[in-house]
Amino acid sequence: MSNSNFSGCNNKFGLKCYLFQLVVVLLLAGYQLGWGQWKIETNILSLLPTDSQAQASQQQDINQAKSALFQQANQRVLVAISGEQAIPAYHQLANTITSFTGIENESMTVPDISDVIAFYQPYRDSVMTDDYQALLTEPQAINNFVLGKLTQVSDPFVSGSLAISPRLNLADFLATGLTQLQSFETEQGIIVVHKDGLKHYIMPIKVNVDGFSVKQTQVFSTQLQAEFQRLETKFDVDVLYSGVLFHTAESSQQAEYEMSTFGVISLLAVLLMILAVFRSAKPVNLSLLVLAISIIYGLTAVVTLFNQLHLLTLVFAVTLIGIVIDYCFHAFVSLSNSNSNSNSNTGGGIKSIRTALCLGFITTALGYAALIMSPLSLLSQVAVFMIFGLFGALLTVLLLLPYLNLSGNISVTPSVWTLTDKLNTWLTRLHQQRRLVFALLSLGLVSVIVIDDINFNDDIRLLNSSPAFLIDNEIKMAKLMGYQHSQRIVITADDSETLLQRQEVLLARLQHSQQQGLTVKSIASLLPSVAKQQASNDLLKDAEQQQIFQQGLAILGLTDTVDGFKPLTLDAFNSGPLQALSAVYIFQYKYQNQDTKNIDESVDKKATMKYALWVETSGVALNTDLQQWIADQPDMSIDNKPAEVSAALNHYRQALLLLFAGAILVVTIVLCLRFGLMQGLLGLLSIMVSAGGALLLTQLSLGHLNIFNLLAVLLILALAIDYVIFYQEHGLQRNTVLAITLSAISSALVFGVLALSVTPAVESFGLTVMFGILLVFLLSPLSAKQVTVLSTKPVETESRGDDVSHNSIEVVK
Repeated sequence: MSNSNFSGCNNKFGLKCYLFQLVVVLLLAGYQLGWGQWKIETNILSLLPTDSQAQASQQQDINQAKSALFQQANQRVLVAISGEQAIPAYHQLANTITSFTGIENESMTVPDISDVIAFYQPYRDSVMTDDYQALLTEPQAINNFVLGKLTQVSDPFVSGSLAISPRLNLADFLATGLTQLQSFETEQGIIVVHKDGLKHYIMPIKVNVDGFSVKQTQVFSTQLQAEFQRLETKFDVDVLYSGVLFHTAESSQQAEYEMSTFGVISLLAVLLMILAVFRSAKPVNLSLLVLAISIIYGLTAVVTLFNQLHLLTLVFAVTLIGIVIDYCFHAFVSLSNSNSNSNSNTGGGIKSIRTALCLGFITTALGYAALIMSPLSLLSQVAVFMIFGLFGALLTVLLLLPYLNLSGNISVTPSVWTLTDKLNTWLTRLHQQRRLVFALLSLGLVSVIVIDDINFNDDIRLLNSSPAFLIDNEIKMAKLMGYQHSQRIVITADDSETLLQRQEVLLARLQHSQQQGLTVKSIASLLPSVAKQQASNDLLKDAEQQQIFQQGLAILGLTDTVDGFKPLTLDAFNSGPLQALSAVYIFQYKYQNQDTKNIDESVDKKATMKYALWVETSGVALNTDLQQWIADQPDMSIDNKPAEVSAALNHYRQALLLLFAGAILVVTIVLCLRFGLMQGLLGLLSIMVSAGGALLLTQLSLGHLNIFNLLAVLLILALAIDYVIFYQEHGLQRNTVLAITLSAISSALVFGVLALSVTPAVESFGLTVMFGILLVFLLSPLSAKQVTVLSTKPVETESRGDDVSHNSIEVVK
């Protein structure tokens, strides 16, 4: 068989194999996307690694409890209405939201004191405050207390409970507990807060929506804000509102606007550039085809190997576009020359870049493979998406494009070749001075690092694109409700009794800390643990046997015996008039034991119900000793969402720096093995200076760096590796220069436009990419192995496949 026949048969066999595996991938994608067990995860804390298996179980427990609490907070909106017509406006709002599906007024109805006292009657001798318990040691002290209470004839707790609990332990318990938890005044059943001489009528609203569900939050936010504006106009009142709902809606709308605006502009610009360069719509269609196939490959791999696909994976895996377009441009330019050459066969153009494409893919894939072993699932997912996505793009470019009737349909505009030759001339001159260029840049980078310390900022506000008026609303509401310095401490347990006992341990620790100005709120003031109730009942019986209450009861003319112990359980409490308070402080959640490091999690996990509660501290921040003590407790944690997200970003950043070092080492080995030690190190220098320069320029522009700048380096490294390999494989050939120039321009259009975003994280990501693309474009040609010499001798252009003459660039190896 002749070489041409053998080659043709081989190509047809490769095409058949490609089509077969493509069908398999499409079928798998359809099954996984339609019936797979994967789900989208939005909580950034779910990505945090754990240090050990023992800690992992505890960390999962407390994190799931805090996630449940966070979900509750996401569903709550707080409204404050002030003005002369505030009460009519309040009732108007209450009536209106009843017509909104999924929105309800959560204002608690204040129970009648007589109903509360009647509910506690069976447990009257099992509840008492710590102050009352301290009085039981001295008969005179408790008698003075009882006599003092009897003089407070207007106290409804004393008058209401005296007949059933003459020792007044129940009156003291209820008055103290309800005052601690219900610190606000009420008027006509409405919570009222006095601030700056105004009455603010408070309405808590519950919105039945996931705080991160974009479409739902936008609908509910629009409905509520429209109603607030109508109230302000109709009743001449001021309406202050706050809640995660509004931030999510505003941020998502801003993101949609930016993506639609930036996306359309950049996409149109890339398409117009392709049309201008190749004078045909076919390259546009083929680029979209290759990109679609690569996305299907990457997405199928991720949803097959992971049961939870994090939203950030999709956000940062979009960098796949930049490299896939790079593959396409190299193919189009090579096929253009092949089509112009009458002696070339159908696949000749692709064959000329096959080695460079394959080597570029292998190097990039090995670099991303280092991220798969990361304890951070986000990086593992991004690595899998990129590797399989690029593999799909590589197969499509090498095996499918040559058979899509390309012959004679793709050609480069002559003026583009002219501009390319001029650019090539300039790059050649720069290449001749590469030692000086690298020396100056390296010295400059080191000098900047020494002079200007690198500052990393992991603040959660980098993720925030909320408008100023919403942030101002949150600050005003925090001042109004008095939770500017409040913190919530979350406690978890397998059963309600253990939960209440652990809460009492925490309260004792807080009390013994003796922090001035520290205020504590907890459900323990109305629902002690059964163990504490038993202890209270025993103390009361001992005091009765010692006749401590004899004088007080004689004055009242009453006789009373301490009842036998009857415990007040959580279930019993939830059947009483104060159930609404229990629902606020105590909640059950479905605990699911899961290992986020497992890739294949097809086995159903057993879910159990667990209990959690929160204790609120306010007034002053907890001191260092208290914070450390809470951190050492396996079932307790301070719920500080901003700090936790910032800590998550810090974990990512540190892990990324280490993994980048591993990826660079792998890339260096591949480059040195392929191109030799000196050329490999030269290519590495181009890559490192480009990435480092991009970060330093971003530092100088913004004043700090963050994890999103490091994620931008992922794209920069991938592009730099491809550019370096093509230049070292083919030198400063016009084909290579044109393809890489087009790739750089398209990458700048797709990603650099993100620097215009109002979201700090997206802005910094786009800015780093812009700087990186510019440096990669300028420095990667300096790693080319060939040394070029300029010549002004006119040459025939027939071999180039165009009809214009130009100054040749003779390559001397």
